[in-house]
Amino acid sequence: MGGYSWGFLTPGAPLTDGFDAPNTNVVGLAGRTFAIVEAGGKPVELDDQLATIAHNPFDGTLAGPYTAHPHHDPLTGETHAITYRGDELNKVWHVVLDDKAQVIREEAVAVSDGPSIHDCAITENYVLVFDLPVTFSIKSLLAGYRFPYAWNEAHPARVGLLPRKGRGDEVVWVPVDPCYVFHPANAFETADGKVVVDVVAHDTMFARSTRGPDSERSRMERWTIDPAAGTTTRTVLHDHPQEFPRYDERLTTRPYRYIYSVAIPGGDAVEMAIADTRLFRHDLERGVTEARDFGPGRHPGEFVFVPRSAAGAEDDGWLIGLVVDMTNETSELVILNADDFTGAPQAVIHLPHRIPPGFHGNWVAD
Repeated sequence: MGGYSWGFLTPGAPLTDGFDAPNTNVVGLAGRTFAIVEAGGKPVELDDQLATIAHNPFDGTLAGPYTAHPHHDPLTGETHAITYRGDELNKVWHVVLDDKAQVIREEAVAVSDGPSIHDCAITENYVLVFDLPVTFSIKSLLAGYRFPYAWNEAHPARVGLLPRKGRGDEVVWVPVDPCYVFHPANAFETADGKVVVDVVAHDTMFARSTRGPDSERSRMERWTIDPAAGTTTRTVLHDHPQEFPRYDERLTTRPYRYIYSVAIPGGDAVEMAIADTRLFRHDLERGVTEARDFGPGRHPGEFVFVPRSAAGAEDDGWLIGLVVDMTNETSELVILNADDFTGAPQAVIHLPHRIPPGFHGNWVAD
């Protein structure tokens, strides 16, 4: 059997570093399950019933902070992340776990202003560092906000291409037009030396609100980064507001075809963190987007792709996610056939209460 886990818990173990609720993501690493959060909180190991075992910085091998978004390379077995701390404004770290979930690299990369780097992406040779204009705000800190970061027009927007085994000072910084990225989809390299990454790009972030995400517009974009020319070309793939892009992670670091993402309302409604009623499937090969509508008052969360077999086609699998029914105060765990995106579900598990809309989940197979 496997498990589909959502990252909402407050651990019973003692606080670490004063910021300890790993409430953002749940991941399976080396046959174990960890709940994780960004900006300094230590991982918490969970048992097979999702009960807290203990704070566990990867068996003591993690010296610094961790993240909510590590990325596993299926070709090497390594898991890569970019991490940061709120009390260290001048550096972030490239952290690598081996196939036993032990830290084998914590390489510092110099930055300025204390950028909030929520996620990263990896290619065969690089880890991508999204150094964008959301930075530490002393004004927000003094006002008592738990997440003291704000839009900073003075902070240059750039993407760093850090060699996966290189020194922090070997990163190649490439400018990009100002925006903010919470979540990329996949990334890969081209034969002519460019790096391609697909991202949900927000025009601004934390520019108006102190309560949560507040962008007026987000779009699915393809960024083509040319380190030789020092340019980033942004191409819109789909211009409806959306978030939480996922893909077949067997293809991490390689060209791929499908992205699944959640439609969100535009404007101030983004701040409420309640989705639209639709799930998108972007076919990058054909350049078309399909939408699956769950109906009035029914809001999907992030849907995760689970392959039917290790060697199956890219859409040969299931999409698993929670759908909240705000009218009836109930939820459903919905399992779709990825190769029949708008067809009848494979299964629907009815839950008699409303599960609060969450952030991220993963399928952890035993």
